[in-house]
Amino acid sequence: MWQGYRESAYQQSFENWLTERGFRTVFLHTSGHARVSDVRRLIDGLIPKKIVPIHTMQPDAFYDYSDKVVLQNDVVSLVSFDV
Repeated sequence: MWQGYRESAYQQSFENWLTERGFRTVFLHTSGHARVSDVRRLIDGLIPKKIVPIHTMQPDAFYDYSDKVVLQNDVVSLVSFDV
């Protein structure tokens, strides 16, 4: 997330809530436009239990990256563009 978002009262309250419950906060900036190689590297590095693609036009493509993909209904993935 962009560091500027962390300055909002809501975000600070949320991070404090997480910290009080034993979570550790780590700043990691990513853009919304990751390359396939970056997505694969992130998945390989984090070793997640579950991957839920959101805000993508090709959620099915994540099946190529991992067998831990769980698709959910996401408004963006349901939109079609007719030009």
